[in-house]
Amino acid sequence: MNTIATTIAELRVLIGYLGEKGQANWWGSEFFSATAEAFLAPIFNRSLFLAQYQGATAAAAKVHDEAIGVGRIYHLFRLPIGLEQASADVLNDAAFVQTVQARLANRELALARLAELAEKAESASPGPVSLGQMSQDIKAELQHAAGFYCAAFTSGIQTFPYVREVE
Repeated sequence: MNTIATTIAELRVLIGYLGEKGQANWWGSEFFSATAEAFLAPIFNRSLFLAQYQGATAAAAKVHDEAIGVGRIYHLFRLPIGLEQASADVLNDAAFVQTVQARLANRELALARLAELAEKAESASPGPVSLGQMSQDIKAELQHAAGFYCAAFTSGIQTFPYVREVE
């Protein structure tokens, strides 16, 4: 399995959950809440988690786009089409879905996993944060972004890491 795509999907789920109204309130959605699950389950019988993922990703993308702007930049919730497709494909792996769902049991578990993915803590600052230009292997950028998000959720501020398109 593509490890970059897996990391993107897992980060989106964790940050999507942590940013929801019931957690840090960065966006007004609650796709990963028990209420949303009860509402969505009859409609999306076999694809409930995918519906939650897509809903939280869309809500987060909207807030990120408003904070950062759109153009020749990317952020975790809006990436080049190849990465978008690869990360969506990861959600077809039942073992991955089960593992990541377990991390959404509470805020502490989600933050602990986010810290693991970051590997090192970053110093969070509010608002947009440039991570430089996008590289071919975006693993380092994803780790830095995870560090910024982790620090922001821990300190109660909003931060929006992004990368610029290679010129």
